[in-house]
Amino acid sequence: MKPKVRGITVEELAKTLLEEKGFTIIEKRKRIRRNNVDIAEVDLVAEKDGNLYAIEVKAGKISVTDLRQAYTNAQLINASPLIICRGFADRSAKELAKELNIEVMLLPNYFLFIEPEEVVNLIERSIISVLTRIIEPQVREIDEDELELLKLFALCKNFSEAVKKSGMSANKLRKLMNRLAQKGFEADPKKYSLLRLQSLMALLLYHLKTHTS
Repeated sequence: MKPKVRGITVEELAKTLLEEKGFTIIEKRKRIRRNNVDIAEVDLVAEKDGNLYAIEVKAGKISVTDLRQAYTNAQLINASPLIICRGFADRSAKELAKELNIEVMLLPNYFLFIEPEEVVNLIERSIISVLTRIIEPQVREIDEDELELLKLFALCKNFSEAVKKSGMSANKLRKLMNRLAQKGFEADPKKYSLLRLQSLMALLLYHLKTHTS
């Protein structure tokens, strides 16, 4: 989970700031797969003026390692690398960014020039984005097997408990989560709290629908 700024994740704030700069967000937390294996993840994929960008979001200052990761991930999806952060960890990082032609946006620069009204607008849009992530999966059709899986996630407080209660291996349960991810549900065990909230919402709406139809 990205660090938060007064309850808003840095990733959500970065998304809103990019949109203010004219970028169109295409995908969030894009998994890069080769031969059915996850090999990398890009925080945000965006487009501007016909150009595709692979965007990494860092809450702090970026290092040489962060730059190498951003460059490699961008190459994997044939996009231009862009990092949103709070500056460079050292001179080496700054020079490498120039050498690899990685665009760097500094978060503090935004806060210096944004008017109070614009801050409110950014926060509102970020909150809407978060709520959309929670509600969006509910518009998809859910079959009986998926419904049972959502019941499991709704009842269990964490991924370990879900593994134990289901009697499955952790690897098998992750594969089933990846299946749900195709319908918009969270698939990262580290972000299980979001998946549980989505599951509770889905079950609530499912019962309301079945009892009113």
